[in-house]
Amino acid sequence: MKRVEWRLGIGCLGAARIAPEVIVNPAKVRGDVDLVAIAGRDQERAREFAECHGFLRALPDYGAVIADPDVTLVYNPLPISHHAHWSIAALEAGKDVLCEKPFAMNAKEAQAVLDAARANGRRVIEAMHYRYHPSFLLALEWARTGRIGRIEGVEAHLHVAIPDNGGLEIRHLPETGGGAFMDLGCYPLSYALCLMGERPVDVRAQGTRTARGVDEAMSATLTFANGVEAQLSASMAMDVETSSKLEITGSAGLIRFDNPCVPHLGYALELETADGIVRPAIDRTTTYLHQMNTLVAALRSGASMPAEGQAIMDQQSVLDQVYQAAGMGDLRDR
Repeated sequence: MKRVEWRLGIGCLGAARIAPEVIVNPAKVRGDVDLVAIAGRDQERAREFAECHGFLRALPDYGAVIADPDVTLVYNPLPISHHAHWSIAALEAGKDVLCEKPFAMNAKEAQAVLDAARANGRRVIEAMHYRYHPSFLLALEWARTGRIGRIEGVEAHLHVAIPDNGGLEIRHLPETGGGAFMDLGCYPLSYALCLMGERPVDVRAQGTRTARGVDEAMSATLTFANGVEAQLSASMAMDVETSSKLEITGSAGLIRFDNPCVPHLGYALELETADGIVRPAIDRTTTYLHQMNTLVAALRSGASMPAEGQAIMDQQSVLDQVYQAAGMGDLRDR
């Protein structure tokens, strides 16, 4: 009997700018991932995107992509306001889902998506791509194995100037889930929750709004049960310099990580203890390829991934808490 080769067939919802990095380039490196179908609001753009990036076909709408029998994984890079609806539709059609971050508008929506995955025996993963890069895994290992002693504090921020673009930039629109902490701050938040392994017992936050009503900048202090505080911030103001940092202070050392979000674009990681400073070699492989490699292996074997299940709910629930603490809970309620 001829053995059937296992393959992953990807369907993409929308011709998003991030799609080539997240799925197209990694698929072309692997021999077992097919770019099957794509659809977009603009059918001509979707057709051009398909031809440019090697999708087998451009389809008339998102529903057609989800229904395509050759699609086994749906990639959802739509605006956050569309994540829950289309992820649930894909799960109910029997497809696994890779959904862009942040996962949903709020924890209620996130729970509905996870319920749909469970009810239909499918998997949904949040695309926290940094989580799979060897540099972050090493920093996490240092912190978890006591190389810096007991964790005493975490500081992390991500600042990127994002222009409003005359109201065309979805990250500036409340109705599409915009906001600095949603788009950027979700990364520092994820670092902190990953390092601490639990939700905080207290959340304090403050932010500033743009004229359109989303948070232009946000800072938050998370306090965990053991007394450790995580100081987090995000800004998309036009006068901010691009900066991405993570610092983990321990009773016996310090971990400094410059650019933990996209380390393949260049980073500096160091461990400082009484024994001296350790600086590992740089791995330029993209976070997105590491994510794809882990995703394929997990779907084939059934192994769990760090950005699915309870991790999604923890992340989304604390995101909600940050906005509520800053007096901006209206941005997350629908």
